[in-house]
Amino acid sequence: MSTPVNGKTLSGTIFRTVLAFSLAIVLVILGVAATTFFVLFEHQAEENLAHEAEEAAVQLQAADDPAAVARAQLEGSVRFTYIGADGTVIADTEADASALDNHADRPEVQDAQATGVAVVSRYSETLQSDTIYAAVSLSDGSVVRLSEERDSLFSFGTWFVLPGVVLLVVVVALAYVVCRALTKRIMKPVDALNFREPLKNEIYAEMNPLLERIDAQQKQLKQQNIELARAENLRRDFSANVSHEMKTPLQVISGYAELMMNDMVQPADRQKFSALIYEEAQAMRSLINDVLTISRLDEVGMNGERMERIDLHGLAYIVAGRLESFAAKNDVAIKVEGEQAFIMGAGTLAEEMVYNLVENGIRYNHPGGTVTVTVHGGAHGVDMTVADTGLGVPDEYKEKIFERFFRLEKSRSKATGGTGLGLAIVKHAVQFHGGMITVESEMGKGTTFVLKFPSAPPLVKQHDEAE
Repeated sequence: MSTPVNGKTLSGTIFRTVLAFSLAIVLVILGVAATTFFVLFEHQAEENLAHEAEEAAVQLQAADDPAAVARAQLEGSVRFTYIGADGTVIADTEADASALDNHADRPEVQDAQATGVAVVSRYSETLQSDTIYAAVSLSDGSVVRLSEERDSLFSFGTWFVLPGVVLLVVVVALAYVVCRALTKRIMKPVDALNFREPLKNEIYAEMNPLLERIDAQQKQLKQQNIELARAENLRRDFSANVSHEMKTPLQVISGYAELMMNDMVQPADRQKFSALIYEEAQAMRSLINDVLTISRLDEVGMNGERMERIDLHGLAYIVAGRLESFAAKNDVAIKVEGEQAFIMGAGTLAEEMVYNLVENGIRYNHPGGTVTVTVHGGAHGVDMTVADTGLGVPDEYKEKIFERFFRLEKSRSKATGGTGLGLAIVKHAVQFHGGMITVESEMGKGTTFVLKFPSAPPLVKQHDEAE
């Protein structure tokens, strides 16, 4: 059996609790029993002593010489004292009557002279112990008093020590046996718990919160494992896709460079081959830049980026200017509409987000088409739409287009020069800025990306305190 980490066991806890409770009950019972028996015995002793006092009084009352009769009393366990009407001790069976103090002030004497019969329990200075006094008044005012020394409650309780010790030993033994059996019975359903399916166990109601917590944690762990497996699959697929995407431009560059190196290219074709090598190198460069960006977003979320106020409307104008020649080459017009609206974000990442959306709208448009960027701001936040007049996206692919290296038409996408990572970067960038992105599209009429962001807090105006 393994030792508990905290040093406690259920059986030990139950044993200590039951034993402490049992001992307390036994001690209380012994105390109550001793006190009850003591009171009963003392009460019986008082009645017996009073009866004997009354009988002695009858004898003295009938005697011609009560004093002589009193002096003739035999010594025994009961002390006999004959007291005159003035309190003078006439006779005493345990002490010299002439040496005793006047007893007129004794409570039992005063009560007997007042009521006829008195029983008093008090500490006797003469006998140095607890004593019961029973006094009866005679017709001439004299008093006959009987007294008996009694054990105190503490002394009386010593008679219960041995039975009490035996009883305590029996209680300890029984508590040990009962606790072991009780613990075994309590732990039987606990030992049979199936932690793979915590909520299907038939167990004590008190354990339901624990089992519910275990079930919730297991579900959380399963979800985390699923997410980790998904992330691992994404990483594996991402690495495979990157390798695949880089293989084609590298083969083209290597092939053309080898031809040129071996003088197998006509002088008239050298410029053409150089241009092809340059285009493939640029495509590979774009791919590497996108891979680095998305890897940085995956690993650290760009926490090191400096946050600033960004005017999305103004940023759209800047991006339109950068893509003007690319749009003209594809015979696509770029329009920027709306008004100034600010968000808090990372300037470089926000620019890349807008750039990828506009470039995507140009790249997958048709000659004579347009890309329109609209920005509106308000108390609700900042809304930005990027709409193109391209072929559109089928409904079943509206979410998939944000996946890495996903292409609707692979041959057409490669021909247009896309890396397949642009929209994946856009989605990460929108989430980084606390926003959300949705896609609205109709086949043959174009696609609209709708972005929503929280507004940047207003600038605090600085007032010049100098007058």
